[in-house]
Amino acid sequence: MRRAAAALAVMLALSPIGPAWAAEWGVADLMASLAEVRSDKARFVEKGFVSLLKEPVESSGTLSYERPDKVEKRTEKPRSESLKVEGDKLTLTQADGTVRSVSLSSMPEIEAYVESIRATLAGDLPTLRHFYNVALEGVQDGWTLQLTPLGADVREMVRLIVISGQRNKIGEVAVYQTDGDRSVMTITPEP
Repeated sequence: MRRAAAALAVMLALSPIGPAWAAEWGVADLMASLAEVRSDKARFVEKGFVSLLKEPVESSGTLSYERPDKVEKRTEKPRSESLKVEGDKLTLTQADGTVRSVSLSSMPEIEAYVESIRATLAGDLPTLRHFYNVALEGVQDGWTLQLTPLGADVREMVRLIVISGQRNKIGEVAVYQTDGDRSVMTITPEP
């Protein structure tokens, strides 16, 4: 009987359901999975909860991502506008045709926010860790990434960013501001 138990223990240790099955899934695994995505498109609905307003402010539209560093948020409602980030350049195009561009590196608090999403989409853990303390909870089929700002200028405005999803897809981005306001963006893949 002892031999049978010992043989079973050895078989389990060498089989796919042994240590590999029991291995912990972590932030490096999540980032590797996200890094596999070359481009993606999705729809979003974003709700802003502002203490001065009784009802949340809602916007919706599309999101697109293209490796290595291009992210675009096209808002359709309540008014049309586009926010595009490529490299160090952020470009805002408003419904009336007004276009404004700025360098991300010239605005550290905006750069940190952009990188919370862009670096997550890219699976770029070193960039995330440059701007945030990174903590992961959950499993591959349901994970939550908590990003706590490191820079004092960002910590003055943002308390925490929580990004959640499944496998290599982001499903929600919540930004908790220091003044108690927050925004929650729900992301659904385009059909």
